Amino acid sequence: MPDETTRLRVLNIFFHRYIEMLYPYSDLLTTSTNYEAVALVFHSERQSGTLISNVNYMKQIMLAILKCLPICRIIGVRGFIRGLTILRSMSSLWLSMFGDQKYMHLDMLVVQERYRGQGYVSKIMMPLLAECRENNALCTLETQTPSNLPIYEHFQFRTVKVIPLPNSTLEQYCMACVPDSAE
Repeated sequence: MPDETTRLRVLNIFFHRYIEMLYPYSDLLTTSTNYEAVALVFHSERQSGTLISNVNYMKQIMLAILKCLPICRIIGVRGFIRGLTILRSMSSLWLSMFGDQKYMHLDMLVVQERYRGQGYVSKIMMPLLAECRENNALCTLETQTPSNLPIYEHFQFRTVKVIPLPNSTLEQYCMACVPDSAE
């Protein structure tokens, strides 16, 4: 992205559409009505895996892409296609390594800048991991930010796979936490 303002405009459109797409399969968590921290948690059991549900999921993805087309006015068609290529390689297909094990996937976690370092990640993670324990589910996540790794490792997540993203200097760190009762 050429500058921070452009990046924020593009991300605003993208994240709204992304949340719309995943909302039927996810919970949106927050720390309070002030939204100091917000997380989107995908539940594996909410996507049944039938042919009809897979077709509906693919329709949701296509609709989200179409609704993101206004991004082309901001970063151009070439930039939009490059972004889609990177996103496609950021897939969560690595989760298949867990077979039929139920999981809750921390798809997105954002803490407003002014609240960082004040324990808001814990306010999201502790109840999430407790729910995983109660449901005998793994907790999984991906990050492309190496400085996030120690934060997640503090909550007992371990890197299980690193995926280099093509045409980018980014790597996707795939992490999993096996809560006590899910072992």
